[in-house]
Amino acid sequence: QARGIFKMSNPWSTGLFDCFSDIGSCVCVYFCPSCSYGQIVSILNTGQPGGACGDCGSCCVFCLLGYFGFVVSCGTRTQIRNKYGLREEPCSDCLVHFLCLACALCQDFREVKKQNGLMGAAAAPEVEEMSR
Repeated sequence: QARGIFKMSNPWSTGLFDCFSDIGSCVCVYFCPSCSYGQIVSILNTGQPGGACGDCGSCCVFCLLGYFGFVVSCGTRTQIRNKYGLREEPCSDCLVHFLCLACALCQDFREVKKQNGLMGAAAAPEVEEMSR
């Protein structure tokens, strides 16, 4: 290994085509990919999903770009990989987002949620009985 070059070696927690492993993310990406992208950016930067659109600026840029949203989302995938030491697979980040944007957004969403402890259903709050 050459000096100064760091090889990303961690696998992604789920595969590119495991969209249904987190139905909530899958539905969100299907119905509003720009909101999903905003949430991905918000979780990546703050550890929290933020509001319905997450990072509003990112959501708006993605929405305005339409199909060409992959131009910004592939850069975010690179940030996710760098932050969590993930492998660039199955091919380059931009190619993954260009060829299969919905699957890539689902995988990115699942990964940032998992890395920040946001996967799975939230536990219901305990209910205390009132005393008379």
